[in-house]
Amino acid sequence: MYDIVKIFGGNQNPNKMETTENTKLIDKIVGALRQSATEIEELQVQAALGKAEAKEKFEDVKKKFNLFIHESKSKIKDSQEKADEIHAMFDDLRVQLALGKAETTDAFREQKRELLLKLHELEVKIKTNKRFNRIYAFALIKIEEFKVQLQLLEQKFEKGKEQAKVSFEKEKKEFDEYINRLKSKYAKKEETRWEHFQDEVSEAFDHLKKAFSKP
Repeated sequence: MYDIVKIFGGNQNPNKMETTENTKLIDKIVGALRQSATEIEELQVQAALGKAEAKEKFEDVKKKFNLFIHESKSKIKDSQEKADEIHAMFDDLRVQLALGKAETTDAFREQKRELLLKLHELEVKIKTNKRFNRIYAFALIKIEEFKVQLQLLEQKFEKGKEQAKVSFEKEKKEFDEYINRLKSKYAKKEETRWEHFQDEVSEAFDHLKKAFSKP
């Protein structure tokens, strides 16, 4: 049993406790979305010099995401869930992330294609299993972040894409406005679960993806 007084302080009724937990979930999701936007914005600035820098940033982004995947895999091990299939998916993704540096645009595109295939398989597995869905709720946000980073870097591997900075600023503003509307919407609900957010999280990241879509 939880010591409700110790956790929340004072005497609280069940409805108030549900409201508090609901608010915490919303705040965590909104915070994770905004942190992802910050990460993408920082990459946009760091990779602004061109193709040579993009090669190095691609390696940095892969290593960082590889570490995140490793830590996420450990969580499911701790949960004592029988998950050999999803473990294999994590391992396959980590192998792909550990491939050598993409020296050419074609090499980058090939790595990106393989990564997106692995990510799609992993997303489907998580979203269609309620247990994984709860454990990896925030992993889905990081996956969306990584996909936007891949789009950004693809533009940096190509020439004549300097307009991406202006486009990103516009789409980030749209992203922020969408997140504010999302927070207001769910703050009014009595109960919110991660499943409610799945499609809307993807829609939020669509704003950032537009900044780096090919014309």
